[in-house]
Amino acid sequence: MDKYVIMPNHIHVILALGPGGGRMLSAPTKPLSTVVGQMKRASSRAAGAPLWQRSFHDHVIRSQADYLLIWKYVDDNPARWREDRYFPQSPSQ
Repeated sequence: MDKYVIMPNHIHVILALGPGGGRMLSAPTKPLSTVVGQMKRASSRAAGAPLWQRSFHDHVIRSQADYLLIWKYVDDNPARWREDRYFPQSPSQ
């Protein structure tokens, strides 16, 4: 895990599937869906209850510029929580 943030109703994670430095010497041995599925199962088992929705969104980072934009998005996400469409509104709003 290169970068992550845990939000009240979702998480953002940057996974590095190759060795450090960003260049992959060979193809990953497991598909991303398998890696994510294993993480979901392990964390649900540890919590003793299901925690996750069925799917996930992924994006392949293909350049240093793309990486920096996504890293900043993940880093800034907690400050934007009140703007999230799933942010719980008080009954008076």
